[in-house]
Amino acid sequence: MAISIEAKSLEAKVEIHSANASKYLTVLCRHFARKVPSEWNETQGTVEFPVGTSRFAVNEQRDRLTIVCSANTQEELDVQKSIIEGHVHLFSRREKIGLEWQ
Repeated sequence: MAISIEAKSLEAKVEIHSANASKYLTVLCRHFARKVPSEWNETQGTVEFPVGTSRFAVNEQRDRLTIVCSANTQEELDVQKSIIEGHVHLFSRREKIGLEWQ
């Protein structure tokens, strides 16, 4: 008798409020696409990191970027959040963006 144990996916979410929300989605996904599988358009994107998946979405007004990271372990989720944070700060040098994960 085989027992299948399905890993629960952990998630963390952050919202970036900025007039440049759509630009950040494109810049981040395009940058990550150099090393990992990534797909995006003007309003949404997905990045497949080795430690989990990040989903990006811009609201209709294009002034809020929501990023949802999912991973199988807390350690993988923390690594993914750290990657996102570092790159958001790198690409948002002209405006101060504080990230508060939920």
